[in-house]
Amino acid sequence: MRQSHPTSTLSTGERILRTLQLIVERQPNISVKELAMELGVSLSTAYHLVHTLVAAGYIVAEPHRSLRPGPVLFRLLEHLQPQPRNLEAYYPLVDTVGRVTGCRAYLAAWSDQDVEVLYIHGRRGVRELPGITRGFRGAAHALALGKILLASRTRVEWPPYLLNELLPCFTPYTLSRRALLEQELAMVRANAVAFDREEYALGSSCIAVPLRTAEGVVQGAVGISVPTRRFQAERDMLVALLRQLSLPGEPASPHQE
Repeated sequence: MRQSHPTSTLSTGERILRTLQLIVERQPNISVKELAMELGVSLSTAYHLVHTLVAAGYIVAEPHRSLRPGPVLFRLLEHLQPQPRNLEAYYPLVDTVGRVTGCRAYLAAWSDQDVEVLYIHGRRGVRELPGITRGFRGAAHALALGKILLASRTRVEWPPYLLNELLPCFTPYTLSRRALLEQELAMVRANAVAFDREEYALGSSCIAVPLRTAEGVVQGAVGISVPTRRFQAERDMLVALLRQLSLPGEPASPHQE
């Protein structure tokens, strides 16, 4: 059972900080009434705290009375995180991935609370994901690139379209429930590789691996799209190639190109 904090031990500032902490940790499953019980304050005091934070943009109150983090918190979070730098330096890597695998290759990063495709390499006729061009944003749960980036972030940082139990569907194979996505992301974190098995476009499957800084921070993701038949036949080989090519300081050997 959760223990409430006596009102006398919390100053106004402490109540605000505790309110933010509770909403971040338990969103979107905390109500104003539950907040009041956790803080050990009256319902009217809890509503006053909530209204103050909503007006300042730190939290959002949903119509069904549940509370979640607001845009100001997300902007602060972006300032606190290590920011991807010089992602243009990965362009030659993506070119090499495309040439060595014979696939369309993609570079993506996390930007403004969603996955964003930054660069693409691939000649005409190579299997590509329809509609995925430079600057594309969205469908993070249906793309291997998106899963890599989601797996390195808490739910607080997820885009709003992934906070509901039912997720947007693109094909019959899209992970349509948040619980299924979270299971998939646990595997991505464990194996450092993500797959899209016709989850975004029928006939196309994808593989992606993380790009890490020297400190181990996931700075971006590199991936490839292939016809599903080739994916099924060559998946392990393609994963091994992607992993080798994405290692810092491990350029492709000349004979591979």
